Parts: sequence; C-alpha cells; structure tokens
Amino acid sequence: MSLYSIEIIKVGECAQEALSDDMLILFNKSVPADAAEYCFVHNHDELKGDIYVGGQVVINDIQYSITAVGDAVNQNLGNLGHITLRFDAANKADFVGSLHLAGQQPKALVIGSTITFN
Repeated sequence: MSLYSIEIIKVGECAQEALSDDMLILFNKSVPADAAEYCFVHNHDELKGDIYVGGQVVINDIQYSITAVGDAVNQNLGNLGHITLRFDAANKADFVGSLHLAGQQPKALVIGSTITFN
C-alpha cells in the first residue's frame, strides 16, 4: 500500500525550469498564487504513514530510493502536499521541506503524471 499517491493537475509556468535545476516542487490545490508558477500542482492525498530514508518514490513508473528526509517533509506533505524533491542522492536534507532521491531527475512532468510515495 502506498503512503501517498498523487496526480499532477497543473504545471506552473516555471515548474519545468525548476525541475531542470534539480527541484521538483509539489503543492496541492491550495498553492498561493505567487508560488504556483514554480510548482507541480496535484490532487491531494491523505498521508498514510511517515516517509523515511530507504523508502521509495515512483514517478511515472520510475523508482527512486529516498536518501534523506527533511524534518518537515511528513508534516508539510500531509498538510499542504508541499515538498521539494531533489535528485542528488544527498544523505542529509538541505532544507526542512526537501526529500532527496537517488536517480536521474525526470526530464518533464505533465498533467496526468503520477507520483507515489512508498
């Protein structure tokens, strides 16, 4: 069973650019207008358990191992659906809302793309 499963419903104007800078910024539909242009907006899910190092994230059927979890990731994801995925395999989170993954960042995400946290 997945911990959190979402589908992208809107792609901000600068979201792909942020992705090419190694930041996949997620936010649910409550995203503030000034942040929306940098975000991949998604339908919100209920967080069914804590995300932890050693878990996995699946983006459009590609699996990534979780290497670091910021102190606020579980709270932010559960409340706002808002975290930043980083594809740098870091073993220490650089920000409280960062989730670090091992693997090459996706080239692009589009409306209908799926992300599942296991």
